[in-house]
Amino acid sequence: MIKIGPAGGSSTGKAWNDGGRVRIRQIFVSHGNLINSLQFQFVENGTLVLSQKYGGSGGIIPENFSVVTLNYPSEFLTGINVWHYNGQIVSLTFSTSKGRYGPFGGQSSKPYYSTFDYKLGEDNTFGGFHGTGDVYLNSIGVYMKPMTTLSNANNPEVHVKDEKV
Repeated sequence: MIKIGPAGGSSTGKAWNDGGRVRIRQIFVSHGNLINSLQFQFVENGTLVLSQKYGGSGGIIPENFSVVTLNYPSEFLTGINVWHYNGQIVSLTFSTSKGRYGPFGGQSSKPYYSTFDYKLGEDNTFGGFHGTGDVYLNSIGVYMKPMTTLSNANNPEVHVKDEKV
């Protein structure tokens, strides 16, 4: 797997890692002006499994809670747009093979905010999430599975060397 990111304040908060959990059914987003927390529901061995909650309560009342439900297995993640500022995730948008969900969180168009787009493509290469969190979600990154076949490569000159890493 290829580890990408994280975007945001990766040096703050407790590290978390859901690498290898790829069959996402639902994403639970707690948000106000920032992203407070994320939690995921995965399909593992035909069973629905809930991840830990990453991040915290944010201390913002009232807090918004949104649920993204993917039409698993035909719908899968193809990208995530992250806006962050000062060590916190301000806004998240999830792209899938069938549409977009979000943005969740606060206003993401301020000129001093930073943005990062994780574009995973249409080949279902999502390999899991990682990041940091404490009172808020501080950072988020993704794992990407490399292509394991050449079925999408149109170049007959491509040769794959089998190496152990």
